[in-house]
Amino acid sequence: MSTEMRLQRQLEHNKKLREQYERERISVSQASILLIQYCQARRDMFIPTVWGEVDKKEDPFETQATGCGCNIM
Repeated sequence: MSTEMRLQRQLEHNKKLREQYERERISVSQASILLIQYCQARRDMFIPTVWGEVDKKEDPFETQATGCGCNIM
């Protein structure tokens, strides 16, 4: 491998390391608090034992009947 190729690889590696270093970071405890707050603030349709039964009109995962409700195969 030529010297120029090794230099190019090292420069590219330095560039990637510099980008990672400059990335904004938060502590694990702060990220955990934010995740808990997010989960408590949003209703999860897949956990009815916690949030109660969901009305079919409010459920985004329920197929909504349109027209006569017929399916053509």
